Amino acid sequence: MGRKTVESEGVLTEFYRAGENKIELLEKYGANSPIAKFLEKNREGMHHIAFAVDDIEKEMERLKKEGIRLLNDRPKVGADNQLICFLHPKDTSGVLIELCQEKE
Repeated sequence: MGRKTVESEGVLTEFYRAGENKIELLEKYGANSPIAKFLEKNREGMHHIAFAVDDIEKEMERLKKEGIRLLNDRPKVGADNQLICFLHPKDTSGVLIELCQEKE
């Protein structure tokens, strides 16, 4: 599926298909990227899990009402030209979760 740079997130990404699922490998892009900080602390491992949603804004609103904190107030463009939003790991049992919606 190709290698892409997402400067706004400070990552180099590469996607692979696994049936109906996609696996995304991340590499830091710049010393101040969130991935660089993760790697300094953890050396390697799973960074986050992403879930595809049909309406990211509706899902963000639903989660806020449930008391889940969002790491961004509005969806932003992420890897694979998708709208994304991250949930605060303190509200998701320590797991960083990303919501993804295909851009129209």
